Formats: sequence, C-alpha cells, structure tokens
Amino acid sequence: MATVDIAHQPARRPGARAWLTVLLLLLFMVINFGDKAVLGLSAKPLMSDLGLSASQYGEISSAFFFLFSASALVVGFIIDRFPTRWVLLVMAVVWSATMLPVALGVGYAGLLVSRIVLGGAEGPAFPVANHAAHKWFPQHERSIASSLVSLGVPLGVIIAAPVETRVIETYGWRTAFVTLAVAGLVWAAVWLVLGREGTVDEAEQVRPGADAEAAPADLAHGAGAAQDPPYWRILLTGTWIGSVLSGFAAYYAVALLVAWVPPYLETSGYSATEMSGLVTLPWMVNGLALLAYGPLARTLGSRGVSGRVVRGVLGGGAVAVGGLAMFLFLHVGHGPVKIAMMSLGFGLGAVVFAVAQATCAELAPPSRRGGVLGLYGALYATAGVIAPYVTGRLVDASATPLDGYVRSFAVAGALLVVGGLAAVVLVDPGRDARRVLGATRPAATVPAESASQ
Repeated sequence: MATVDIAHQPARRPGARAWLTVLLLLLFMVINFGDKAVLGLSAKPLMSDLGLSASQYGEISSAFFFLFSASALVVGFIIDRFPTRWVLLVMAVVWSATMLPVALGVGYAGLLVSRIVLGGAEGPAFPVANHAAHKWFPQHERSIASSLVSLGVPLGVIIAAPVETRVIETYGWRTAFVTLAVAGLVWAAVWLVLGREGTVDEAEQVRPGADAEAAPADLAHGAGAAQDPPYWRILLTGTWIGSVLSGFAAYYAVALLVAWVPPYLETSGYSATEMSGLVTLPWMVNGLALLAYGPLARTLGSRGVSGRVVRGVLGGGAVAVGGLAMFLFLHVGHGPVKIAMMSLGFGLGAVVFAVAQATCAELAPPSRRGGVLGLYGALYATAGVIAPYVTGRLVDASATPLDGYVRSFAVAGALLVVGGLAAVVLVDPGRDARRVLGATRPAATVPAESASQ
C-alpha cells in the first residue's frame, strides 16, 4: 500500500467555532484578572476599614497564591484526562462563590480564607484556558491563539481599574467584590451554552527537530508514536527551564503590579481616580506587546526564522528590557518619563507568558500538554506568594513606606534582567524538540487513500 508523510498534509484552518471559543476564553481571563486586581484597587479603604498594617495586607495578597501553584499543577494533570469544558465551568462558579462572602462583612480572617480559596480556583486558569484554545488550532496557529487568550490579562485590569474604582468610591469596596462575582456567574452561564471541546485532529506526526513557527506541520503531535516521552524528559530541557525562570521573574513583577502598585501610587500623592488611570498603563503596554507578538512570531516563522529567536530571544529579551526599565523608573524624577518607565517595567515582561505557553506546547504531545503547562504555571506562580509578602515586610521595616517600595521594586528589576537573560540563553524549542521527541517517535506514514480524504 502506498504511503505518504503526513507532515506534508495541509493543516486545517480554524473556523468560527474556534474563534468564538478564543473570545470566550479571553473574557474568562478578563474576569480572572479582575478578581486579582480588585484587592489592590481597594487596598487603601480596605486597610482603613479593617485596621490592617502593610504586613497584614501583604499576607492577604500572598494568601491568594497559597493554593495557586498546587491547584495549577493538579488540574494540569486532570485536563490531560478530562474535558476542559467542564473544568472551566466549575472554576468560574467557584470564583463567584468565593467572592460573595466578602459582601457579608467578613474581617481579616474571612478575607484571608476567601482569597486562599479563590487563588486555588484561579491557579489553573491560564494553563487550562490555553490548553482549551490549543485544542482548536494547529501548531502553527497557536501563537496567535495564546496571544489572544493572554490579552484577557491586561484587559481584565484595564477594564476593572476604572470601573471598580468608581464602584468602590460610590458604593464601597465590598460591592466591587460582588460585581465580579456576578460577572463570573454570567460567564459560566454563557459558557455552559456555547462552550465546546476542541476538535483539531491530533493525529498529525512530528518530524523531530523542526521549529513550529518555521515549519508548522512538523511540530504537530499524534498517533504513530511508539510512546509519549516521559514528563522528566520535557522538564529537563533548557527550553522549559528557561521558560520557568523568565516566567517567575515576570510574575514577580505582575504580583507587585496587582497588589502594591495601586497603594504605591496613592502613597506617592495620586488620588484614587488618578491611580486607577495610571495603573492601567503597564497593562496597556502588555496588551500592545501581546497584539504585536502573535503576528510577528507567525511572520518570522514563515520566513524561516528559528524558534530560538522567535521564542527565546524575543520573549526573554522583553523580560530583560522590562527589568532595565524598572531600574530607570526608580532613578528618574517624577514626570512622564517615570510613568513611561513604570509602564514598561511592570508591563513588558508579561508577554513571556503567552510565548512560554506556546513554547511548552511545542515540546509536549497532547497527552502530556496539560501536565506540562500546569507545572509551568505552578512554578512561576510561586512568585505570587513571595512578592506581596516580602513587599509588606519591607514597607513596614523601612524608614518611610516609599523607601520600602523602592527596595521591593529594585528586587523585581534584578529578577527580570536575570530571568530574561536565562530565557535568551536557554530557550531553543527546535533543539529540544529533537531531543525530547526524536527518541520516542518513528517516521510517520498513513495510507495514501486516507491522506487524500
């Protein structure tokens, strides 16, 4: 029987249902980051009403991440075996349920427990949403899909900052939590009706050593493999390690942006309204970077540029440049330049999450993808536990609160530079795909008559 190499078969283009799913997942991430941002936006009145010190507020901010990493890891392995449609639905409902008790007048302990449970439910959100989106797109389209899903992160804060600040000023900070609970329930109802599981054929075969962006069909995973590679083989690659290091650094800055930049701005003399506008600027930088990266990665890949440049140099470079901007932010006087450096320092590096999601997916076949993405999310998110807590301690221990903020932000800048350079040096998906997949996957053939159908 005649055979053909299925790596050369044309990839099916995503249809309307795929793009609808991406839109819903984008909105899912909007609500997710609105939930994260509301604590920072309400920090001043919340701390005043509950009589909290900076250290106690830092503990509540860090509490969100106590179960975040563990749940991201556990659910990452679960979605390798169960439909993402139902996992996403349960997560959204739990988010809303954990926000409602805040409206009932809970104090420090109740708010602490609420944020711990919310963090456990939101920890898997990003890897699960990306895994769900990847089921609708062939390998060479996943950079765009991941970038669009990731766009929900900055949009969540860009939308939440002015809206929730207005709610806080008009109705009180507890009401802001209620509005987000309602938003989560509305999304869950829409997803229940419109959400579907992806149907992209995963039976395409990888030809080891090719870069996804440069040769899209070569990095599809599927049947014909003797066996799937063990997790450890994927997790020991330079690409995965570099992705985790850069992700940790970027998330350290994100955690500070969510929890401490709003009170920092108010401590610096800005009003709540001015703060709500300024805090959106880093997220706008991130949104623009995400919108630019997806098409740029696809264009460079189509021109034969290697995955090392598309993923490692561009992604890691963005993180490192963000770190340099952070240091400039700390050493220039008040004015437009300082605000611009703050926006780049806190916003640019977060583009690496979309880059790394697509990069990790290149190394992992479908049966391993959920676990690999979940473990990636679990490790980088540990920065969310550390950053808010350390900052609270530094603010309380410093001569003035502003001195504490400067010391904390300097730590973030150093991490961004180091993490970004690690990605530039270590990330090379083409090389690591050859190492991981080459040992387990034979040359793929399918019957010629099947290929023609």
